[in-house]
Amino acid sequence: MAKMALGYGSEYQLLRYLGHHRNFLDSKIKDATKSDSPIEWMDYPVNHSRNSHDGEWTDIFFFKYFPQYDFGQISTEWDEFWPKRGQSWDGIFLQDGVVYVVEAKAHTKEMEQKCSATSKESRDKIEKAFIDVTGDESKGKKWIKSKHYQLANRIAFVHFLNNKCGIKAKICYLFFLNGYWINGNKNVIDASVFYKAFEDECNALELTTEEKDYIVPVVINAKEDGFATK
Repeated sequence: MAKMALGYGSEYQLLRYLGHHRNFLDSKIKDATKSDSPIEWMDYPVNHSRNSHDGEWTDIFFFKYFPQYDFGQISTEWDEFWPKRGQSWDGIFLQDGVVYVVEAKAHTKEMEQKCSATSKESRDKIEKAFIDVTGDESKGKKWIKSKHYQLANRIAFVHFLNNKCGIKAKICYLFFLNGYWINGNKNVIDASVFYKAFEDECNALELTTEEKDYIVPVVINAKEDGFATK
């Protein structure tokens, strides 16, 4: 887990918007989801080993705190599907009965992450999951080697929830323009840059229409955007 930067970066910007501009953040998400229904954000877990004393939810464990879901059943299915030490989430929210896992980015290089699993057992399990998700052995094997592995494993997660557990789930892919007030050379200043990088990811992973539909992109200009009434 990365250490949160003060004044810049995707984690800082997301927490800033949740704390100071939540109405605006929710309005942008509602535009993207095409729904005006309320958004229910989940609080973050406590983690005293971090400077902020707060952490991120990992893989399925946030379901322990949603009584409407059977965590025991989800856990049993997940253990069969994915190795230990799964995904970390920048945020979690619910809208219209859909669970949204948030992946936040403030520059395009963050969108390139390769698989860090080293054990053969873990890599074999991930590859098997990808083949199950895509229904294509060749494509599944490409996903685990891709520099866009992170998005691939996020898609695998929501596919698992939808198809193994009957839980409606999607990815909120949140891009912050001008998110670096320090190290400004990393700033993305034009939304088209993020959308192009996202499209490149989709093409590299050979995403189907169904797989793309799992992803809801949202762009916020951290330098200019920030006020909305309810």
